[in-house]
Amino acid sequence: MMAYVIQVFTALLGSLGFAIIFKMKRRHLTAACIGGGATWIVYLLSAHFGLDIFVSNLIATLFASAYSEIMRNFCKTPRTVFVIPAVVPLIPGSSLYYAMSAVVAENESLAADYAVQTGLVAGAIAFGILLFTVFFHVIHKIFRLLKNRTPFPYL
Repeated sequence: MMAYVIQVFTALLGSLGFAIIFKMKRRHLTAACIGGGATWIVYLLSAHFGLDIFVSNLIATLFASAYSEIMRNFCKTPRTVFVIPAVVPLIPGSSLYYAMSAVVAENESLAADYAVQTGLVAGAIAFGILLFTVFFHVIHKIFRLLKNRTPFPYL
């Protein structure tokens, strides 16, 4: 249990670090940290329930995108400000390192395994952000059309 607390705390710190590097406004730093920690909690929960690495990262990225959309409306700030620090804990740094280490050690099969794992995680992050953005824009457009609709549009 303590290992999970440490992981969430380091996810919070990692998100804070990226928010500071990207010169995020001070009033948004707390929201960026919470987004990174909450995204990592969602990842840990989905991995705990036995989902594979692609699906776990996809679910966590969908959560990060939804969180950034909520914070966009709440803080009146572009959603990119919140989505980038929120997905930072999901970036596959360790698998990329191990893939490069295996390449240097000339272990092709291990390098291929880690490269595939890195690609799956990176693909899940990109696909999750894309999927949520498209879904949100379609739903938003439908609600806007329904709001502006007259009872008899053809009369």
